[in-house]
Amino acid sequence: MPSSDFVDSHVAFLYASQTGNAESICYNIYETAVQRGFNATYNVLDDYAKFGFSELRTIVFVVSTTGDGDPPDNSARFWRILRKATRSDKHAYAHLRYAILGLGDTNYSNFCNTAQRLDKQLEEAGARTFYKKGLADDATGMEEVVEPWIDGLWAALSQVAKCKGDSDAAKTVEAEKDVEVEKDVEEAAEALAELNVEAADNATSTEGSVEPAPHEVQPLVLDFRPMAQTPSITNVARVTAPVCTATYEDTPVEPHSPDFPPWSAELISSHPSDPSLTPFLATIASSTQMTAPEALKRTLLIDLELPSSASHVDGQWRAGDAFNIYAPNHAPLVRALLDRLQISNSDAHKHVRLTKRNPSIELPAHLHRFSNTSSSIYDILVWSVDLCAHPRKPLLRALAEYCNEKADRERLLFICSRQGLKTFEALRNQTPTVLDVLHAFPSCVPPVERLIELLPPLAPRSYSICNAPGGNVWKIAFNVVEYELTLDVFSLDEEKGAQSVRVSRRGVCTPWLE
Repeated sequence: MPSSDFVDSHVAFLYASQTGNAESICYNIYETAVQRGFNATYNVLDDYAKFGFSELRTIVFVVSTTGDGDPPDNSARFWRILRKATRSDKHAYAHLRYAILGLGDTNYSNFCNTAQRLDKQLEEAGARTFYKKGLADDATGMEEVVEPWIDGLWAALSQVAKCKGDSDAAKTVEAEKDVEVEKDVEEAAEALAELNVEAADNATSTEGSVEPAPHEVQPLVLDFRPMAQTPSITNVARVTAPVCTATYEDTPVEPHSPDFPPWSAELISSHPSDPSLTPFLATIASSTQMTAPEALKRTLLIDLELPSSASHVDGQWRAGDAFNIYAPNHAPLVRALLDRLQISNSDAHKHVRLTKRNPSIELPAHLHRFSNTSSSIYDILVWSVDLCAHPRKPLLRALAEYCNEKADRERLLFICSRQGLKTFEALRNQTPTVLDVLHAFPSCVPPVERLIELLPPLAPRSYSICNAPGGNVWKIAFNVVEYELTLDVFSLDEEKGAQSVRVSRRGVCTPWLE
């Protein structure tokens, strides 16, 4: 418990994230903290030197776990300095009070190991927690832990950190947590009758399925019938305020290679002091299918040619190591999304700059570069945000604000509520793209800059090394994973009874390599 005289004027929100989930959650908490009146900052752990980690007194950590209990790549340097500091001084962090939210998956060993290790090392160095540790499980749904943990954070944080006294803003945020959306039961039943159930009634049976093009919209199977028995919904996820503004120029961006982002030079020079963390450009020299055309699963062999100057060809790799590939979203998916957002091709390729709406709230980390260097909406959607990430409640809650039809808005609010938990889980289990979600709610047309700030960053995809590579040509063999989901479909026609439909899903990186 914090001491009564420990009241800080600043709160640091720090994250370690491999796929972008922890980063996105940390940003949402940071944004809420600023709205509540806290003097807050937001950083990735590996930037510890920039924000003076050793001098911080109040920290909220959001950290995930990757691999076999390993910390995310963007915290590797932080762990080195933390171990060094705690070995040399058992009271190195006696001045620190902290809270930890860990993300993990019980399907893998060492559940939430990063959060557990961080907690142990800080405690051994004299630091003390001011709020209980939260461990969220992606296998059962992270929201079950994340949302209650965030709800309880504010009372504990107010005991150790000062607010600026913006009581009206704090009251507004607090009121939204307990919002109740009253609906007439008769209206809900009428809205249910208008649901697009024709697709379900006419859906293909379980006998076979057709592989759609990657940019084709996959219809979502969502049962909103419980809305008719729900007079009110509670605990709707809080809607975050927009944080960025897009300013367009009339000139289009210069043509560039579609194989790497226009800002690749910036990425390649991002870690001059640590070459092992520096990305590099590589060339796919050849791609060979190793399995017969009729095989149930396809295996590809790819020759990846590295530049001879890369530090990664020095023979330091071993079996069991992993490397990351920075792959873009599929171009047809991006074009289809632009069409859905009613953005013309010419506008999508114009120079655009993203700036802060509120000087007190930073842009999400993956959008920082676009405040200094203009790019295009098309390139940002291709290379910077994950269009295939599991949709989270903050995204769906924000989308509800951009629905022109009452039925669409109420269904999205229902999904974000306590009463709509099963419907939310059904949506996530179908692994939809953001385009699939938008097509499920036809009247929803959010501004593209709002969508960009709500989506998580497009994270590199990780591949394991089975044989230690040598020289500047790596041979990579992997299976092309294409999976199908068999979904139970409800029908308003009782004579037809229950049906099933199959939808196909593909990843981001493997189809691109193929």
